[in-house]
Amino acid sequence: MNKKYAILIITILILTTIACEVSLGGGNEPSEEDISFELTRTSLQQTQTALAKQPEPQSPPANDANDNQASPPGDSSDNDDDQDEDDDEIACFSSRWTGDESIPDGTVFDPGDNFVKTWTLRNAGTCDWPPDTRMVFEDGDQLDGPDSVKLNETVETGDKITVEVPMEAPSSDGDYTGVWRMTAPDGTKMGKYWVKITVGSGTAPSTSFAVTSVSYSMPTTTIDLVCPVKYTAEITANITTSAAGTVTYKWDDSLGCSGCGTNSLNFNSAGTKSVSHSMTLGPEGDYWAKVYIDDPNHQWFGQQNFTVVCNP
Repeated sequence: MNKKYAILIITILILTTIACEVSLGGGNEPSEEDISFELTRTSLQQTQTALAKQPEPQSPPANDANDNQASPPGDSSDNDDDQDEDDDEIACFSSRWTGDESIPDGTVFDPGDNFVKTWTLRNAGTCDWPPDTRMVFEDGDQLDGPDSVKLNETVETGDKITVEVPMEAPSSDGDYTGVWRMTAPDGTKMGKYWVKITVGSGTAPSTSFAVTSVSYSMPTTTIDLVCPVKYTAEITANITTSAAGTVTYKWDDSLGCSGCGTNSLNFNSAGTKSVSHSMTLGPEGDYWAKVYIDDPNHQWFGQQNFTVVCNP
């Protein structure tokens, strides 16, 4: 019941009771002032007593919907950002394939053919690779390759190296796959790479059209200038395909590649063709350029890094 209505009803009952007592009581008849005072005192006393007996108001229940709302900025949700940063932290030992390799997947060999599988890898970690870093056979068909191949040179962070593994096609026809792993001297496992071949004339499906590698070249990767001066650098990309077809590609570079659009390159058969890209350089610093193969691969293939050094 509403508190106001409860007080009103109690007051009316009290007034009625007192009025009856006053009218029926014996002795001298009280004055109007005595009756008014007594009514007021008794009313207040009993009203307070009635209110004191009512239960305390309860706090409203928690709004469950609030529990599902996103935390405001600066609240505990900031911990999620910290966790993401931890997840994205660059490892000491890490490798990335640049897109360059020999022996594309599905290459056909005669039984007993010797070949060398290569992968060009970049040191994507924060630690240099010591000379005893190895490419280690891990699973599948070893193809008469060694258990591991040692780099025999230091690969600094950001640098690339081409790893070569000699192999031999098995004597029986069929499809073969071998998995290899770049491994640090302390046993830390980095990227996993593979070789896939087919042995036997005519046993492999027809080769599909794809870009198998893109390699870059330029006259020098350290450009010495007497600054301030403008200099135009020429970068060449050598695009290799597995069959005849049309490649669509585009350049990107560290200057934003203004005006870089999609271009096409026709191949009458498997092979390599070269395309070039110009960059007008100004201040001292590090630069890069790379090619995106839009069709048929839909992927980036490494990049060319170079540096401008200003001399007095």
